Amino acid sequence: MKASVVQDEVPAGTTQRVRWARVALFYGLAFGWVCLVAAGLYLTGHRDVSSGQGSMVVTTVLAVLYMPAPLVAALVVERLDGRPTRLRTLFSGFGRTLPKLVLVAVPVVAALILAMLGLTWILGNVLDLSGPGRVLVSHDDLVANALLLVGSMDADQVASLSASLPGLWPLLGLAFLGALVAGFTINGAFALGEEYGWRGWLADELRPLGAFWANVLTGVLWGLWHAPLILMGFNYAGYGRIGTAFMIAFCVPMSFLLWRARQVTGSLLSPAILHGALNGFAGVFSVVLVDANPIAAAPVGVVGAAAAGVVALVFWVVTRKPAGRAG
Repeated sequence: MKASVVQDEVPAGTTQRVRWARVALFYGLAFGWVCLVAAGLYLTGHRDVSSGQGSMVVTTVLAVLYMPAPLVAALVVERLDGRPTRLRTLFSGFGRTLPKLVLVAVPVVAALILAMLGLTWILGNVLDLSGPGRVLVSHDDLVANALLLVGSMDADQVASLSASLPGLWPLLGLAFLGALVAGFTINGAFALGEEYGWRGWLADELRPLGAFWANVLTGVLWGLWHAPLILMGFNYAGYGRIGTAFMIAFCVPMSFLLWRARQVTGSLLSPAILHGALNGFAGVFSVVLVDANPIAAAPVGVVGAAAAGVVALVFWVVTRKPAGRAG
């Protein structure tokens, strides 16, 4: 996947220094918003979302109220600055950009899935380390694990599940295709609520720091932004107090990957698609892994963070600008 870097359009008036007061305002709005959303969940009885991450209420609240917070915060700051918003040109030239979006999304999503699976196999299946979990290979083991997730079923339902559940590689293939479809459609649309803020407004504001420190800081802020839900058990069931640290460890390498995707494609839609696809395939690991500790295992534990770091590093190397060529 050799590609030259295409610099995306930087909004007119972008400063040559970081306006820390504006960054603080943006983050205060985004973080304050999600604190209110989390408080609303808590007060309405959803005080432990560790076992209900897929419930209709929690899923709806996250998609409709939680994820748009960075978008709203960025629009407020843009309004205060009197600058044109990125929304005006977000979909301009989409037909020309679409091939680049596909060219980036397909290999990157595949690489993330395979890197997470491969690292889990090495650590769990081969080295027999506790925490990362073990990859289930046989169809019978996959069915047994699916039964544990679904709950009690009668004989006919078990037979139907066994007949409909594919093997490991077909299942991963379906998860890959489903993730791409979700990333280019509904998941990507909701993820744009985050990416407009993180890889959009904030990335442009932090440009003077250089790519390295801008992405480190963005990753830290992005990971910390998840804290209100993580304290309620989201993603790291049983590890609410320390889960945010592991989310930050995951978000930092992911920020490098998503930032580079925007730079390579010239479109803010690219990180939104990848972000949406990640959310789309994350659930497959609950089916194909057993004995997984959430702070260690894929997709957002130590294994997921390490895999994201490897994919980000490879992606940066592969898409680096050849010496002597203009971007």
